[in-house]
Amino acid sequence: MLVTLSEILRDANERHYAVGAFNCLSVENVMGAIEAAEQLSSPIIIQLAEVQFPEAPMELMAPLFLQAARRSSVPVCVHLDHGQSVETCRRAIQLGFTSVMFDGAALPFEDNVAVTREVTDMAKAAGVDVEAELGKVGDSGADTADVFTDVEESVRFVQATGIDALAIAIGNLHGHYVHTPQLNIRRLIEIHEANRLPLVLHGGSGTSVDDFKACIHHGICKINVATAIQRGIMQRITERLSQHPDEGYIPLKQVMISASREVVAEHIHLFESIDRCP
Repeated sequence: MLVTLSEILRDANERHYAVGAFNCLSVENVMGAIEAAEQLSSPIIIQLAEVQFPEAPMELMAPLFLQAARRSSVPVCVHLDHGQSVETCRRAIQLGFTSVMFDGAALPFEDNVAVTREVTDMAKAAGVDVEAELGKVGDSGADTADVFTDVEESVRFVQATGIDALAIAIGNLHGHYVHTPQLNIRRLIEIHEANRLPLVLHGGSGTSVDDFKACIHHGICKINVATAIQRGIMQRITERLSQHPDEGYIPLKQVMISASREVVAEHIHLFESIDRCP
């Protein structure tokens, strides 16, 4: 069933688990992800980031996402990940996404507030939820200065924007980690205690099990997963072709579905969202 982000995260926030938000770039990703969620009776978020539009245009992916969500037996939120402008968020809302993220983390604080507020006003008028980001999630392999989300700024930001979920920076990184990150759980606890709205962890692929558990027990309700799916699919395809170099197209599609399902199922277990559906 198609639901909003708040409908999914409200229970996660109250019962201290996280819902996986999986970046899907193909029908195989979508099929595998929702199959895993249905098999494990878990809510799920399927999403598409603006940087992925060249490979998976939003206007083409939206009908796939929405139809799959409506047909699913578990709650599914269709989410825009890392929208880079008001116009991109508007397009997603018009296409039927039930949640959008505006990423203004690279902007000065007051500019981030102003644009996020504009997106929130627009989204709420259409019954759509909003995620935003404060602090800067780095890239793996890059210099990681202290760009953690500031606690006092987070309170001001949440109150000024009216958002439904806040993505924070506590040492997490996008992409494939060269080294396992050390997350600042104390900062997470402080932000959670100051705000009490659902918090989001970006750059989930490669985080240690202990850090994942600490995060979901202290306010993280949504965890983004993209790299792990891509790597899982490539590994399975490489293995299949090494054993069957003349493999046909349809069997390889089945490999992609299966790999997507396995990666998503693994994260559903890790995030403790299994058997959370009525």
